[in-house]
Amino acid sequence: MEQALKKICGEKRATTDPFELAPYAKDVAYVPAILVHLLTNPLPKAVVQPISAEEISSLIKWAKHEKMPITVRGGGSTAYFNCIPIKSGLVIDTNRLQGFSELELDQENDRKMVWVKAGMTWKDLDDGLRQQSCAVCSSPSSAPSATIGGWVSMGGLGIGSIPYGSVHDQVMAIRSVTATGEIVELSRPDKGASRNNRSEQSGLQLDDLMGTEGTRGIITEIKLLVRDVPEKEEHLLVVFNNVTDTGSMMAWLGGEHFTSLYNVHFSSPEFIMSLQKAGYAEEIPSGKYSLEIDLEGKRDDVDKAIAQIKKQVEFLRGSLLPEGVGAEEWADRFKSLRLEQTLPSLLAAEMTLPVSQFAAFYERLSKLGQKTNTLCVTYAHLVSPERALVMVLYPSDELNLIRYIVDLSFTSNLYKLGHSLGGKPYVIGFWNTPYLGKIYDEGERERRHQRKQAVDPNAMLNPGKGYNPPNIILNSYVFGFGMIMIGLFRPLVLKILKGGKGL
Repeated sequence: MEQALKKICGEKRATTDPFELAPYAKDVAYVPAILVHLLTNPLPKAVVQPISAEEISSLIKWAKHEKMPITVRGGGSTAYFNCIPIKSGLVIDTNRLQGFSELELDQENDRKMVWVKAGMTWKDLDDGLRQQSCAVCSSPSSAPSATIGGWVSMGGLGIGSIPYGSVHDQVMAIRSVTATGEIVELSRPDKGASRNNRSEQSGLQLDDLMGTEGTRGIITEIKLLVRDVPEKEEHLLVVFNNVTDTGSMMAWLGGEHFTSLYNVHFSSPEFIMSLQKAGYAEEIPSGKYSLEIDLEGKRDDVDKAIAQIKKQVEFLRGSLLPEGVGAEEWADRFKSLRLEQTLPSLLAAEMTLPVSQFAAFYERLSKLGQKTNTLCVTYAHLVSPERALVMVLYPSDELNLIRYIVDLSFTSNLYKLGHSLGGKPYVIGFWNTPYLGKIYDEGERERRHQRKQAVDPNAMLNPGKGYNPPNIILNSYVFGFGMIMIGLFRPLVLKILKGGKGL
């Protein structure tokens, strides 16, 4: 097998060495090994690092002949096992797909675009574009490690989503390889013609590649809209005494539709406290709720927005911190996981939530945390005028299997709370398959199944993700009942383990 793969990719870009394979059985999630191996077979049989679509095409054809599943891996920067093999097989590591093209100018529609390889990180792309006085429109909060192809394959919401929408709205065309090994270029019908609007052999469409987590095709290159570096940037840091006023400010910011509003980041008192333990955010008063408000655009637009924001902050009894504090927070915007220095074992629930329900969610979350003696560390991004992307983290212990399993019931409670207020899990991967019913309605689930069957009938690409729970334990009914029962015993177990006092 190794020789066959080296013949396709070259001597140094294919391996079956167990030592080199081991890192590909993990992502950023801390999960007890016994639980991983009970539910999955995460160690790949081989890993390859192709440098072209042609090599990926040959790899897919080889894997199809060998009846071997394929998992695609970019930066591995999520915690849901999106890029982890569930049934072993072949891992295609896209990190050698690097570089971007010259800028393309569409004068008719006054926009700039660039072709970028799927393995490039968002930060590297943005750094490269800024040398040409351009920038990415939006980026994930994990931009230093998240790849272009990975984020397009995922949810696509993050920093810059308020003015530019999901990254899927910025994709003009995609070059990819289908489950049959066909190399295709697919364009947006509403964004101008390209080579094809669908694959001739497999029927693959552009939408099959965005937000489907690598289950319908392998992205090799993406044509993205980019923007000019703004004339002016300002970063404000405001704090409030309660979450009600903070939520009102978030809703007001979205509702005002400022042309210069680029990003809004919420930090809970618990999040700020955790950062301060690690030596960050020292200038933010403890016990406060903070909003980092990032503005950019034409100078006059930014200045007008600042004046209006200051008035609204005063009206809501908030405080604007000294100039420079917001700029420091913006400079640290990619360091949300800094708190791993003080909370090394974390479980999480990430969801989108109506902004109008954000304060109610946080208040109920606080009561739930107090009731169960659980420290809840929360931060959020405003990603549209109507919705926020919310992350809730809480301490666990991956070295203690019993503690970890009982803590999973708390994640289930968090998603249940979010769902009751119009929220839903952000991505699926492997660990969120029990919550598919909370993400898609029955009609959408059926449509997704039909598209998967149409473009990947042998379920070769990233099996076990996004469509059905791959294990009876993760069946929504079995899992849901199990989480209810475990949740009933969680306080007692934590008390016995002396883990219920928080960290």
